[in-house]
Amino acid sequence: MQQDKRLVFDVETQKELAEVGGFRNVHMLGISVVGVYTYADNTYKAYEEKDLPELEKVMADASLIIGFNTKHFDNQVIQPYFKNFTIAEAPTLDLMEKLEAVLGYRPGLGALASATLGEQKSGHGLEALQWYKEGKIDQIKKYCLQDVKLTKEVYEYGLNHGSVLFESRVSGLQTVVASWFNDKEKKDIQAILADAYKNKKLVEIDYVSMKSEDGEEARKKRNIEIYSINKDTVEAYCHTRKDKRYFKVHRILDARVIDEEHKIPSLF
Repeated sequence: MQQDKRLVFDVETQKELAEVGGFRNVHMLGISVVGVYTYADNTYKAYEEKDLPELEKVMADASLIIGFNTKHFDNQVIQPYFKNFTIAEAPTLDLMEKLEAVLGYRPGLGALASATLGEQKSGHGLEALQWYKEGKIDQIKKYCLQDVKLTKEVYEYGLNHGSVLFESRVSGLQTVVASWFNDKEKKDIQAILADAYKNKKLVEIDYVSMKSEDGEEARKKRNIEIYSINKDTVEAYCHTRKDKRYFKVHRILDARVIDEEHKIPSLF
């Protein structure tokens, strides 16, 4: 079996942009910690500045380098430390770049992780800069690796579901197409729903509503009894709401047939 050589990384710096004259001097920020997840051995590892020659070899061997805002930031910061490897020439996937192409603006990792995964960032970049000045490297490592974990899980969610979730102050909660998704592995939601309807089986769906209702989260798992399917709309009894509801197929992120039969009312 071929080894999976993908990796996910994130960079924390020694200085902030104001200290080096802005974005034109991103390469001068210096590295405090680089957090890395490698698929080959399923491990997270934090590299300090002194460890970067070792990291160069790891990244040069990667089949795909995954990150968030890497092309405009992380890559520029880390490249001065590499002698034999040009990261810009390596196969890379910048999740922010892909999502910006769909949204028209740059989303934050925190908002994506909160809406998609229900997880929060453990801090922010300014705190990491202060920790570096205070010599709290272990805290930076913990924070950086948490960001790597969130990036990895957002990447994998989009890979498997074809979309991720993002909530903005202007447009609220919305689904965003993940252009990196694996079409071969993505579940055929419509086929699962059709099978459940045909066999009168209960189905559990992971659904994203346009908005929350009565304190209910916008994204929620629900058990439904399907009464009818009309193109992109499913009419069903929702066990969560205790009432009949209409569900849009494109808002169903996952579906699982439950081995429990139900009776469709004669009206349908």
